Amino acid sequence: MARRKKSAEKIRNEVLIVIYAMILIMLVIIAWNQLGVVGKILNGLVIVFFGKFPFIVYILVVLVSVYLIFKRKLPWFSLKTLIGMILGLLTVLLYLATPEDVTVTGFVVFTDFLKLLSEVFNMEVSANGGLIGAFMFGLISTMVSRSGTFVVLITLVIISAYLLIEPAVLVSIKNKIGVKIPVSKPEEMPMPSTRTMSDAVADQKPKKTIFINSDEVIAVPKSAPKSEHKMIEEVKTSSAATISGITNYSLPSMSLLDEVTIKKGSSANTTASVIKGKRLIEILGQFGINATLVGTHIGPAVTKFEVRPESNVKISKIAAIQDNIKMELQAKDIRIEAPIPGRNAVGVEVPNVEMTPVRLVELLNSIPSDKINKKLLFILGKDLMGRPVYGELDKMPHLLVAGATGSGKSVCINSIITTLLMRTTPDEVKLLLVDPKKVEFTNFTQIPHLIGPVISDAAEASRALKVIVMMMENRYEVFSKVGVRNITAYNEMVLAKPAEHLALMPWVVVIIDELADLMVVAGKDVEASIQRITQLARAAGIHLIVATQRPSVDVITGIIKSNIPSRIAFAVSSGVDSRTILDHIGAERLLGYGDMLYIPIGEPASIRIQGVFVSDDEVKRVAEAASAQGKPRYDDAFIRLEGVDKNEGFVNANEDPLFEEVKEYVISTQKASTSSLQRRFALGYNRAARMIDALEEQGVIGPSQGSRPRDVYVKKED
Repeated sequence: MARRKKSAEKIRNEVLIVIYAMILIMLVIIAWNQLGVVGKILNGLVIVFFGKFPFIVYILVVLVSVYLIFKRKLPWFSLKTLIGMILGLLTVLLYLATPEDVTVTGFVVFTDFLKLLSEVFNMEVSANGGLIGAFMFGLISTMVSRSGTFVVLITLVIISAYLLIEPAVLVSIKNKIGVKIPVSKPEEMPMPSTRTMSDAVADQKPKKTIFINSDEVIAVPKSAPKSEHKMIEEVKTSSAATISGITNYSLPSMSLLDEVTIKKGSSANTTASVIKGKRLIEILGQFGINATLVGTHIGPAVTKFEVRPESNVKISKIAAIQDNIKMELQAKDIRIEAPIPGRNAVGVEVPNVEMTPVRLVELLNSIPSDKINKKLLFILGKDLMGRPVYGELDKMPHLLVAGATGSGKSVCINSIITTLLMRTTPDEVKLLLVDPKKVEFTNFTQIPHLIGPVISDAAEASRALKVIVMMMENRYEVFSKVGVRNITAYNEMVLAKPAEHLALMPWVVVIIDELADLMVVAGKDVEASIQRITQLARAAGIHLIVATQRPSVDVITGIIKSNIPSRIAFAVSSGVDSRTILDHIGAERLLGYGDMLYIPIGEPASIRIQGVFVSDDEVKRVAEAASAQGKPRYDDAFIRLEGVDKNEGFVNANEDPLFEEVKEYVISTQKASTSSLQRRFALGYNRAARMIDALEEQGVIGPSQGSRPRDVYVKKED
């Protein structure tokens, strides 16, 4: 019944939207043609306010109305675009209102316009910039003189143009004129050798891919002089052959996400909270608990009542009557936080009459300025105060997500991946997706962010985790050689010392959708790999997100739980499951509509959050926008997973199909280094390093000499 009611309400709203749009078009036709008294009045009002070009307003109204008719919703613009459009309109009105007589300045223009208001209304006198333009000119010219008004006018034109033009357009313009765009964020890093999807198919049976790219790289004009080209090539070291193979990658547009819709009935929650707050105090009094209501916080799905009992009341008495409170308030379920950490009060959380969905686009547009450049930032939802809650993988540094089927776990994982796709490029963040159920990550099989195919076989997933451990160890070897402690310091050093010819490293995020399936097939190996990754991988830029719908002790073992301090619990069936995830009860009292208990690292208590909702259509649109910009490229190590258990994860360099070509290149150039092979042949770090070792074994090149280049023993004439 509730579903039918919502469907009928949606249809009714859509019908009203179409009717309103048709009325707007009708009024525009009447006003434009000045049909009758109504048409003359409407046209006169538009002219008075917006000046002598009323047709601009009419065209805008018609466009919006047509959009409403076909889309059944208002067109969505980002705040930046909206401000740019408003500034552009005000700039036009200010320009039209500027009088030709250079001696006229100040509010004289505005007062003269008011005196001629009736003539302007009847179109006997030109309206120029209208009432708005005349007021703006009067105010600005009074403050900065007539000459200063032109300076303000030019500034407004530049600002509005900057706000309206997309960043991708600016990049394109800079590329065409040969301007080098500075890069302040990582573009590439040493990785095992990569392949395009078509290369992988040539070796073995087809496997799905997952890659995405969303960062801007340094632009190199085609006709740049040789000296300048050489300088640029040194600056961007490995971006000449990026891991993803995509050079002008553009982040997916915010318009791909559904806009925020505000429910008209949200006042019902306010009314209900007042009634329930009074009733709650009455119920406590009936059980001999004297208390006062000190605060009410209405969240997206739950209202939290802060109750302060008298000092002689045992807090445990309130928790003991939890079921009685639930029955008296006629609530589906309630949760009692006794006491609220850091507060002299007890929290009673009661479901709202109407739930307000938390949309991804809303929180993406409200990311704080101090977090806007954090690449591993993702969105969790809103707390009970209505404040956005964000997570940072580099600080967590790993995350455990658990909950019963249908509680919102998959939506949470999808929102994390979608956020990463919206904010990062394939050369900044790489993803390894493990999907034993084979249906959770189908939308992401073609994105360029993937480091390997989506893995659906549990045995292969176990091997893939071993490869991640190898990758982590290789990264630490690189850090040790160059004298840095973590990936951030390494990438900063690479950008600061382009002459070293080192490649930037991307962050790697490993997401396991169902841990239980892996533990059944290879529990010991999976547990050991997860332990190694969670203990050591943070500094190497490798982060793990583990999800499961079976929060039992044989899946979430003590070793796994102790090494993953950041945890999310969705609704579960019992307090035992809640204790397994969070070490305390509470998750069994959740509603199961995407609400969660979140324990960030270092926090003493869990936070209740209404999770962000992202629909399948939104996920599909974002993934397609990323996939359309290039094919995914796989790391060779994840293509040859069958040999990992036999220590054959990396093919012998002498058998590598590129080995002879690499050998000829080293002899012809008389230069041999891992980074040069990475740039020249678009190889990963491991594959290039193996070839260098093989060339040394064959006597083609000499041993490493620290910072000095290796000697090449075989000369060209040989």
